[in-house]
Amino acid sequence: MTYRVSLALVFALLIGARSGDLSACGDKFLLVGRGILFQHAYAAIFPGTILIVQPSKAVKSAAVRDSRLVTALKLAGHKVDVVQQSANLADVLRRSAYDIVLAERADASSIPEVQMDGKPKATIVAVLEDPVSTDLAEARQQFEVVLKTPERLSQILNLFDDVMKMRRERLRKTAAAGD
Repeated sequence: MTYRVSLALVFALLIGARSGDLSACGDKFLLVGRGILFQHAYAAIFPGTILIVQPSKAVKSAAVRDSRLVTALKLAGHKVDVVQQSANLADVLRRSAYDIVLAERADASSIPEVQMDGKPKATIVAVLEDPVSTDLAEARQQFEVVLKTPERLSQILNLFDDVMKMRRERLRKTAAAGD
């Protein structure tokens, strides 16, 4: 009897060893350590050109200095340029057409409203770090778009998609009104 049980076990082990890995199409990505991170899989619905205005070195903590933000925006398909606040922003904005200008609130209020020839002006996104409710309400009255930080990168990428969608709809309306 033990001979038959041991023979059945050996036979079962041989059969199990001979069978190959029969993973379904996407199952191999679900194995441990082979998943795709959100930042790598995310692609912008409406990619745009973004200018990030970094404050002076005197400002120690600035959300716009986060290198992960620039990397995530580029991986999503946006074209990203970074400029120091000390640079002449009017010239930078005239040389290239930007869809979005991202700056700390103090810097965002000083960004000139440059109108390109036939192109819409850039949407200014003001960044507020840990704002109190009164500061947030005041900033929302002053700026069209406000980014409250700290925020997850996925939420920031979604915000940029919303801004680009809003810009596209605005362009369609002005084009339809011009016809």
